[in-house]
Amino acid sequence: MLFQYEKVPDDYDEVFTNLTRQGARVLAMGIKDLPQTRIGELRDTKREVLEAGLRFAGFVVISCPLKPDTKAMIKEIVESSHKVAMVTGDNPLTACNVAKVLKFTRRRVPTLVLDEPLDKCAAWKWKAVDESVEYDLIPFSNKKQLKAFFLENEFCLTGPAFAHLLETEPKFLRDLIKHVRVFARMAPKQKERVINEYKSLGWFTLMCGDGTNDVGALKHSNVGVALLSHPYDATKAEQKEKEKKEKMDEARRLIQSGATPGAPPGIPSTVARRGEAPPGARMRATHPSVVNAQTKLEKLMKELEEEERASITRLGDASIAAPFTSKYTSIASICHVIKQGRCTLVTTLQMFKILALNALVSAYSLSALYMDGVKFSDTQATVQGLLLAACFLFVSRSKPLKTLSRQRPMTNIFNAYTLLTVTGQFVIHFGCLLYVVNCAHAATPTPEKVDLEAKFTPSILNTSVYIISMALQVCTFAVNYRGRPFMESLIENKAMLYSILISGSAVFMLATGASPDAMQQFELVILPNELRNILVYCVAFDLVACYMIDRILNFLLGDMF
Repeated sequence: MLFQYEKVPDDYDEVFTNLTRQGARVLAMGIKDLPQTRIGELRDTKREVLEAGLRFAGFVVISCPLKPDTKAMIKEIVESSHKVAMVTGDNPLTACNVAKVLKFTRRRVPTLVLDEPLDKCAAWKWKAVDESVEYDLIPFSNKKQLKAFFLENEFCLTGPAFAHLLETEPKFLRDLIKHVRVFARMAPKQKERVINEYKSLGWFTLMCGDGTNDVGALKHSNVGVALLSHPYDATKAEQKEKEKKEKMDEARRLIQSGATPGAPPGIPSTVARRGEAPPGARMRATHPSVVNAQTKLEKLMKELEEEERASITRLGDASIAAPFTSKYTSIASICHVIKQGRCTLVTTLQMFKILALNALVSAYSLSALYMDGVKFSDTQATVQGLLLAACFLFVSRSKPLKTLSRQRPMTNIFNAYTLLTVTGQFVIHFGCLLYVVNCAHAATPTPEKVDLEAKFTPSILNTSVYIISMALQVCTFAVNYRGRPFMESLIENKAMLYSILISGSAVFMLATGASPDAMQQFELVILPNELRNILVYCVAFDLVACYMIDRILNFLLGDMF
């Protein structure tokens, strides 16, 4: 714009730079007297001609304060082991000021800006925001010095600079982009290219935006979050809902008061059956009070219909490309997406572990019984299914914590921790099962001939294996529930805690034979005292040993590493 003015004040650059450094958006105003010509001729005049020879009229300084929760949300994201970068079309100095305020660039470290030089023939230079230092485009050829240069400074790339590096120095750009925290004066296609460059480094990107300029970047990012341009006011929404309810109640009252009654006494029933309006009804229909009620009802129904149309959320252009759309303008939705994503990932991984261990326990239990011609009864299978179904239901209903953790969850199931913890826990389970089966064999004589088609009869072996297998599966839920720092702990997830306690109490009651009626109802036999004690000790040992194995491996190889 500078070359289009006839004359500008001497302190033009100084004032403009100071204002943008403070985070303001600055527009330059110009005045020009148009010649006495027709409107049609003015419309045909080129823009360059109209904007040439302007008289400088001053700056329009627009302050765009941050939303109240933006600083806290950025702090939470940064402290949860995530990198934050700003991709904007604003002035680089304004963008750098916002980055400093939000503290995702270091305050005591100089921020270097690479922008297109005013002189096309001049060399590209890195310049500090306060113009205290200046570097060449590639200041060092030595890799060690270049690495120190990246670590000792913060960087801001403008759109023209990004395009220049992409064309002339793509290798340097690939090393540099890891350290750039601010991208300014970026075109929509350049925003999209930045996301693709991040993805080519193997990074997972989450992009949030609210305008048409962000559509390409939102589409190419791993996770896209669209923000609505118009904020959602919960207080106003609640007030509108209250007014709507009052109008609906009024409409119902009017409908009830104006309802057509049945045929009154003295009116022939044939007239009522034909649906003809009797004389009294015609008079009531034209009565002023009824007419007023009908008019009021029509007005209320029309207002309700208009409010229903107005209540439809107007989605922005960014919502077309983003899989997530927040009805608020706040970036708090980013934290919600990350929390829910981590909680879902951890829940999925723990479900794989639980299913694998329970399947192995069930496989050995049924095999051990089948070899002796024994099986579970229908009643036993039903009770076991009901007790474990509650655990399966509530283990997947955990809610994420309110704050993001610095610790990151495992990203896939095929890792050393998962494979070793499943193997280690199954070895403990298998040892306990084998020991209980051997003790049950010692406590009851083994038949010489096994009849696989024999009718089910309760036995010591059946009862022992049934109780120990149920106990081990309940222990699997208790041990492998992940909890903090990604979701509610077992104590906070009350439904899961109660289901484990109820299932565990039921198993303990059956193991001790506390209720002979329950034992008979579930088709179990009372175990000898020695075998009963062995069962209880085995379950206690299994719970402690599996818990220690899982936590030690998690500390050494898992997400606690």
